[in-house]
Amino acid sequence: MNKIKVTLTFLFIAFCARSSFAGTTAFDFLKIGVGTRQMGMGNNGVVSHGDANSMAYNPATGSDITQQEVGFLYTRWLEGISYQYASYVYPHANIGTFGLSVNYLSYGDIQGYSSANKKTNNISASDMALNLSYAKGFHNGFSYGLNTHYIEENLNVATAKGYSLDMGALYRLQGDAWWSNIDLGMAVKHLGPNVKFIQESAALPLEVDLGMSYAEWKGKYLFNLEMRKIKDQDLKLGVGGEITTKNFLTFRTGYETGKVLSPGVTVGVGIQFWEKSLQIDYAFVPFDNLTNVHRVGFMYRFGGVEQRHFKNGLRLMRQGKYGDAIIEFDKVLQERPNHALATRYMKRCAAELSKEVNP
Repeated sequence: MNKIKVTLTFLFIAFCARSSFAGTTAFDFLKIGVGTRQMGMGNNGVVSHGDANSMAYNPATGSDITQQEVGFLYTRWLEGISYQYASYVYPHANIGTFGLSVNYLSYGDIQGYSSANKKTNNISASDMALNLSYAKGFHNGFSYGLNTHYIEENLNVATAKGYSLDMGALYRLQGDAWWSNIDLGMAVKHLGPNVKFIQESAALPLEVDLGMSYAEWKGKYLFNLEMRKIKDQDLKLGVGGEITTKNFLTFRTGYETGKVLSPGVTVGVGIQFWEKSLQIDYAFVPFDNLTNVHRVGFMYRFGGVEQRHFKNGLRLMRQGKYGDAIIEFDKVLQERPNHALATRYMKRCAAELSKEVNP
């Protein structure tokens, strides 16, 4: 009975809340965060260092990616509802970064009833989005990106289809001062025409996100601050962060305002193997009086000569071997001149070497 109630609530939000009142939207499943790492930090990802999932939050973050990546997320949602997200990213040194991903939300099987209150066949319902992404970085630390979406909602015999566009920008400050570790990002998501479902029409859930992050220059900790405005919701604020220990184990936590069914607090953990080629992430989202949500994500990175140099540069930098780190970061920039993080870290290493020579 609980599964039916919760599922019908989701269906009401996703399919049936269609009226002429300002603020109602279609395809509400697009509001669900897709990244396990990002969810562990309070669903903050507008200025995260790029990975295959971060492009869903801000497509411009894909400009950081220097290896091919395959990612998969699985979420066991409330009362048997499940959510999956799969992604693939291919970075080209000169043209830019390309991504392909798919979201799928299944409401499970729901017992159907006739007008006489007799059991009938089960009713199935699902949501799906197919996404294409692109990102490009420039020498000055600025990046931009685009996502395009083909979206479907299916409720037994009725189907709604639509298209939308996301636009994102990212600026990573340059220099060797403390404030050069600050990143600024913005994303405008779900731009597109109204969607018709049965006899009703509704707008897409237009969303505007602004974010700022500060990362300790050796990569030991990261702090995010974001503002999020979705068309049919109040302004939300989010804070989050992560701390990396032993160079392979990361702990995360975050908080987002405006939550109704949950306290807004999230926690997570990530671990990396095989020289950070394989990453496993877990996030826990508590819900009041309902089943808690557990998220598990996998990320596999492969290829990309410059990424090996970038990893070596980070390792040497954290060990205080700044001269050797500069050599590795320079090799990255030879292959990818617009790599903002390699440029930033090389300048910081040069500043540290200068301090050693002229204390």
